Amino acid sequence: MSHHPHLQTLVSLKLNASQSMHRCGVVLDGSREWQLELLEAFGAAVEHHRALIIGNDSLSYGESLTFKQARQKLGQESDLIVADLSSPFDANGFTAVSGTLKGGGILIVLPSSKHEGDSYSPLWLERALKSFHCIKQNVDTFSEIKQVEPLESFDRYEQQQQAIQAISRVLSGHRKRPLVITADRGRGKSAALGMAAGQIIKGETKKILVTAPNTQSVKTLFEHAKSASGCSNPKPNTASSIEGGSVEFIAPDELLREQQACDLLLVDEAAAIPLPILKSIVERYHRVCFATTVHGYEGCGRGFGIKFEAWLSEHRPGWNSVKLTQPIRWNPDDPMEAWLFDTFLLDAEIESAPQDTDLTIHLKKVAADSYARSPDILRKGFGLLVNAHYQTTPNDLFQLLDDPNIVFYQALQGEHVVGVIVGYLEGGLEESILADVQLGRRRPAGHMVPVSLVSQLADNAPARVKSLRIMRIAVHPDLQGHGIGGWMLSQLSEKQTDVEYLSTSFGVTGELANFWVSNHFQSVHLGSKQDQASGCFSVTMVKPLNHSLSWLDGARHQLREGLLDTASDIHRNLSSDVLMQLLSEGGVNPSEQQDCHLRVLENYVQGGASFEGTRSKVRELLLLNLHRIEFEKVTLISGLVIKKLSWSDVCKNHGFTGRKQAEANYREAIQEHLLSTR
Repeated sequence: MSHHPHLQTLVSLKLNASQSMHRCGVVLDGSREWQLELLEAFGAAVEHHRALIIGNDSLSYGESLTFKQARQKLGQESDLIVADLSSPFDANGFTAVSGTLKGGGILIVLPSSKHEGDSYSPLWLERALKSFHCIKQNVDTFSEIKQVEPLESFDRYEQQQQAIQAISRVLSGHRKRPLVITADRGRGKSAALGMAAGQIIKGETKKILVTAPNTQSVKTLFEHAKSASGCSNPKPNTASSIEGGSVEFIAPDELLREQQACDLLLVDEAAAIPLPILKSIVERYHRVCFATTVHGYEGCGRGFGIKFEAWLSEHRPGWNSVKLTQPIRWNPDDPMEAWLFDTFLLDAEIESAPQDTDLTIHLKKVAADSYARSPDILRKGFGLLVNAHYQTTPNDLFQLLDDPNIVFYQALQGEHVVGVIVGYLEGGLEESILADVQLGRRRPAGHMVPVSLVSQLADNAPARVKSLRIMRIAVHPDLQGHGIGGWMLSQLSEKQTDVEYLSTSFGVTGELANFWVSNHFQSVHLGSKQDQASGCFSVTMVKPLNHSLSWLDGARHQLREGLLDTASDIHRNLSSDVLMQLLSEGGVNPSEQQDCHLRVLENYVQGGASFEGTRSKVRELLLLNLHRIEFEKVTLISGLVIKKLSWSDVCKNHGFTGRKQAEANYREAIQEHLLSTR
């Protein structure tokens, strides 16, 4: 066999990994034909129970996936992964699928030779892969692999069993003593929750509720709950036992909308749920177990540990904690886990706060090429992002490395990073594109705020000019409350010479709204859907920079008038303090506002704008034209804009198959009976 020495090396690496129950990383450096021939030979020489092929190619013995599809494998197991880096790369998918690799498994990387433009992630990965074992096509000698002594056997499920026992004690012990389980990915945290729940309902008629940011987060939990309880019910997110016990999923916002009857509440991936909601859960439910990932492939829970656990110590001093450190799928000190954490900054830590408070703080823009070549520069700032924002993921790191529209600022006090801002350059779009945006035919990627405003206002001005959207802002936890965040925004405003306004969009709470308003941002749009985990509506705010914005007063007025209409139904769950804050910001009604309303409606009937953003305008036009309209012909319009019927009720009343058909008829009715009468 022409590549016999290379195959020997692979087989020897596999044997070594199996003896240590560690995972091994290998790079195959050579032509694609040679790589595939060697991989086919490896498959014939060594049995693989589950091989995953990530990228464009396929093998006779593996399942082929794209990098994005690889995210779906989280929680499953594999013993060989082949990752082709010349395919479209997704860092979240790569890190997630790497977590499925069992001890004794091999991750084989086919490196990419393409380095595109200002993309720095290939350089980042190339440096990281130097620690992998490299097999080169043009080096035709067998690489002797030093065999390791097999590790002594031990109970890898010992900590998991301790967690299961601790969960059971929450149910049987004193009330108001929450349990917090923290673990890195791969420690069996969700499985422990599911096994504990299944064991409880198998022996007792208990009702257990499970909540999490989304149903995907609890897939593993319910698989184990069904197995432990003997439940054969195929219905997802539900498990029941012959004894009458049950485990059911409930969304966080529903959990707090009204008191739910349950014997035990399990909160998985708690760090992804806002702190105010976690506090409310503790206050309203007295037998609760919280579990979260500390360093994970979808985000990080260290901010949760700092803030929530401190609050628990004050309000529930009897709370208990369990930390799972023993991996389930591989042995401790696994080199692959260390490599993943280091390469994708999953464990990027914040440095200690500076002791010398007299040092001046400077806001410095950091170029992508500098932190691509000097990882420590990025590591310090990324640690703050990971600590402050649960949703900071490996893809965020690669966006910083590759996207030319990303701007990254660090607030430096001496050598210490005390704050960071991540922004995204938007706008500067051509009129031909914006005409389609108004009619809902196009939505250019990467221009979230200006595109939304163009659709809302029927005015292209917000997207003609350049703007900067603030995606993330974070301040060192030991220095919060000292005005550093506001100072950073002020400095950022002064440094922007090529943009007309700053913008931001976030799940609005009273505290956050007050912060941005105090820093001269004004609300211009409110989303119509609540985030499932936080229960928050998304608000968009802007801050003019060099001069006034012609469209700003109109946007503020539209928000205020629209909210007066939607506060009774669509935004019923908006907290009162946020409602009053947004209403108090309402702008004056410009003289040209009526013409703007008609332009928005004309766009809406052609597929642009939105129902929520135009309902008050339709009602106003309907009332102006009542004297010339046959009432029976506008029952559909009046039902939606005056009675405020739900779409399901409208479908029942008019025989529509669903919202899509109902809204199409609603648009036609507006065109025929309101716009054509002008």
